[in-house]
Amino acid sequence: MKKFVCLTLAVVMTLGLFAGCGSTKPQETTASTTAPAASVEGTMEELLNQIVEKNPVEFSGAVTVLDLTDTSENGLWALKSYTGLDSAEAITDAAAFEPMIGSIAFSMVAVRVAEGQDTKTVAESMKAGVDPRKWICVEADDMLVAGYADVVLLVMVSSANELTAQSYVDAFQSVVGGEADFVLS
Repeated sequence: MKKFVCLTLAVVMTLGLFAGCGSTKPQETTASTTAPAASVEGTMEELLNQIVEKNPVEFSGAVTVLDLTDTSENGLWALKSYTGLDSAEAITDAAAFEPMIGSIAFSMVAVRVAEGQDTKTVAESMKAGVDPRKWICVEADDMLVAGYADVVLLVMVSSANELTAQSYVDAFQSVVGGEADFVLS
């Protein structure tokens, strides 16, 4: 069992390293006629970097841009692990900011909701589907999911690390320049 856990952690860390070292072009987004009145500018990667700039973390972390076109077993596993969603049908852009060491329970994920999809419904699916124990040895006990215009932000942290999900939701609201349309706890 220990060998399996070690092997799994080694594979996850290796994939994280490759994701951090690869060069990816941010996905372009276009405005639509049915988009909400307000819209969040830029990519989800840029949004997460701005949130972390407003509310810095005390650990070494990195943004991972999710490949929403990867429908392989590993691609769907990564999508589920980060966002809690079983498929990428309802979103057009997604990124996650997590520690580079797996023993810190912290995950901040931003997704852009596709045209014609309900932002709150996507947020509820993310909250219901994400695993706050995905790190195996640690657990997030503080989770909030906030929505603003066409973006959903999921934050889960361990209060043992003296972090709060609310502080990252506050930073999100500061970055987007408005109060969240909803916050799910």
